[in-house]
Amino acid sequence: MDLNALKIFVKVGELQSFTRAAHALGFTQSGISRSVARLEEDLKISLINRNTHSISLTPDGQFLYAASRGLIRQMDEIEHRLDQRSSVVEGALKITTPSAFGRLVAMPLLADMLHRHPQLSIDTVMSDRVVDIIEDGFDAAIRIGDVEDQQVIARRIKDLRLVTVASPSFVARYGSPATPAELSHFNCLTVKGQKDGRSTDWMFRNQGEDLRVSVTGNMSVDNADVLLDAALNGIGLVQVMDFAVEPLIASGKLVEVLPDFSGFTRPLHLIYSPSRHRSPKITALLQAFGVVDLVVHSAIPLKGIE
Repeated sequence: MDLNALKIFVKVGELQSFTRAAHALGFTQSGISRSVARLEEDLKISLINRNTHSISLTPDGQFLYAASRGLIRQMDEIEHRLDQRSSVVEGALKITTPSAFGRLVAMPLLADMLHRHPQLSIDTVMSDRVVDIIEDGFDAAIRIGDVEDQQVIARRIKDLRLVTVASPSFVARYGSPATPAELSHFNCLTVKGQKDGRSTDWMFRNQGEDLRVSVTGNMSVDNADVLLDAALNGIGLVQVMDFAVEPLIASGKLVEVLPDFSGFTRPLHLIYSPSRHRSPKITALLQAFGVVDLVVHSAIPLKGIE
């Protein structure tokens, strides 16, 4: 039996609500519902009666709730006492991060962590491939975009803005589009989707509405660093996250195009297994990423981790 799923079920039984349990545990409602459904599947019994407006425990659910809540309290007390015994940030921390974000943003923060916690060692995998952190043995991961895995805790750090850029030489030779619709006349360099290998569409904001545009070009890659190198060499337009190009725009190596349509954002998350929730290493990692300017690497307060 999955202990984390049992904890979730007990919280649902206590609060008599998927929504309130999700809020209390920091999960999504759909994640809570799926976890309980998997527990029912594992036990081959029905635990909860579901209808449109409310939920209630079945007789088997009432039995499991009564038998388990004391155990869950004891486990929480054991974890609390272990936390009190050891709050030193030490040992190995294995994380994965997107390649460009890792190089430009994560590494300075991780280096600072190592200075602050000399008994800590960090194993970092920089890859744009989305991994299963639990299956692949990672303590945590940095993810750009929505988190679909409901078996992890996702802490939102901030939103990142998509920016469309080109080299000054490209703009001087070919001009720049006035609207996203004009991108069909330009060479647009794209990133391949991780799931299907197809070039991803570009996203914009126009008068408060999201705008998806299919683009084409003579190069598609699976690595954002390579994409930026191509743009710097004047091959075409690229669309990337703001943290990757702000220094290049400031230095004049790249210029932003379609700035009036660049309001589309994607969330930045730090994710980790619920079993690591009280880990001092995860707490230190959250602190490292909780106050940071992702462009210039200077520590400033954000609005907070949600």
